[in-house]
Amino acid sequence: MGQPVAQNRVVTPAACMRRKRQALYDADFVQCKLQIPISFAEHLKELKARHKMRGLDHVVSAMIRKAILAYSAAELVPPPPPDDHMNMKQIAVHIPREHHAFLEAIAHRNRGIPLGAALETIGAYVKDLTPAPVQLPLIEEGGAVSG
Repeated sequence: MGQPVAQNRVVTPAACMRRKRQALYDADFVQCKLQIPISFAEHLKELKARHKMRGLDHVVSAMIRKAILAYSAAELVPPPPPDDHMNMKQIAVHIPREHHAFLEAIAHRNRGIPLGAALETIGAYVKDLTPAPVQLPLIEEGGAVSG
């Protein structure tokens, strides 16, 4: 008979978000819902603005990445709760699976504290998100120069 009629598809914001989330899950990211004090949420926003990062996902990942390089999960001890520890805000971030595992290791090591408190712990140790300088090797192995 004839060609099937092509349907006009309308892309809704929900469909766009669903597609973005699926791409993150395919890239081995995990959605992590965290309860954090409002003061710590403001600190994260400040870091985001100072370092010109795109979203809280990037800020949280950068904090965790820097903590992984500098500390073990056993070294990170939670600070005392802030004054506004009863005024909580929930955030949902997508972070790599290994970052989520590091948060869980901190939580487990510190008697099962919530993941939000584990992120606050990292925030107490990681004050700045600028990357650490990397020392490049002076002489490549196998490439000795003779004069």
